[in-house]
Amino acid sequence: MTDRGNKRSFICISSSSDDDDDEDEVSCGDDEEESDEQYDEEDDDEGESEEEYDNEGSDDDCDDVLSERVIRFLKENKNLDSLTLKDCKAYLRENGLRIAGTKSVCIQRIREHWRMKDENGEAQYPRSSFVVNCTGDVCRGDVVLFTQKVYAKFDKVTRHGGLIGKRTVAGRVVKESYGATKQQHTFTVEVLWSRGVRKLPPLYPLLVKGRNLYKLRTFRQLWNDEAERLQVLAEKHKRGAAARSLRAMRTRKINFLQTEGGVKNQRHFHPARQTLNSKESSKRMQSKGKNKVLRRHPT
Repeated sequence: MTDRGNKRSFICISSSSDDDDDEDEVSCGDDEEESDEQYDEEDDDEGESEEEYDNEGSDDDCDDVLSERVIRFLKENKNLDSLTLKDCKAYLRENGLRIAGTKSVCIQRIREHWRMKDENGEAQYPRSSFVVNCTGDVCRGDVVLFTQKVYAKFDKVTRHGGLIGKRTVAGRVVKESYGATKQQHTFTVEVLWSRGVRKLPPLYPLLVKGRNLYKLRTFRQLWNDEAERLQVLAEKHKRGAAARSLRAMRTRKINFLQTEGGVKNQRHFHPARQTLNSKESSKRMQSKGKNKVLRRHPT
């Protein structure tokens, strides 16, 4: 049974798919530290909603019992269709997997996890099957193979960490989205197998920023229907164009406000200040007029 203290943790690799100058940061250690970009842009980490991984109303002891029931079904080759959705989600939670979906979807996820729990994922998804170079253009539904750098403790002050190696990951892209605030592209990759430093368990939900997914080239398997992929890709490109447009508008606005002219205009056209200045000027003019009259007609 998986230790509940280590479940549902995420390795968020935060960066922009358009900024190729930054380091690819995956950190490791007893207390995993992530790059400071993750915290600066956490609004854009739209990998999955909280409910897809956890359920605040779940009971640990109850989950243990229900999960054991699922395991018994698997070992005895019983029909999983007789399980309840609550049984399925208990097993998924116990193993730190995504719990989103209908009962049939959850059962499919359980079966796949059970098949790959002995680390035979590479046999089912061999390296030789990743034949298409899709660097820069991955979409939901792709089964991809990519490599990422892995760092020891990442120092948020110095923005550096000790590189301890690389990790190769094969996984299925189950979700991708553009952040609402900064329009950064984030992928959720369900790990099928991994090799190298800090291997990840089967079906582990890995959040990856677009640039990091493409950093060291990305390959994918062929779809059964490549025409269907083109439709998914077209929908992604449409959202990407909208996100880039929003980002360009935001950048222009920030640049304008940072210029000297923008700041001066803000000061000059502040309504409250403008009203106050008009009143003060009027009072001063009246005071000057009274002084002139007093000088001409001394008592």
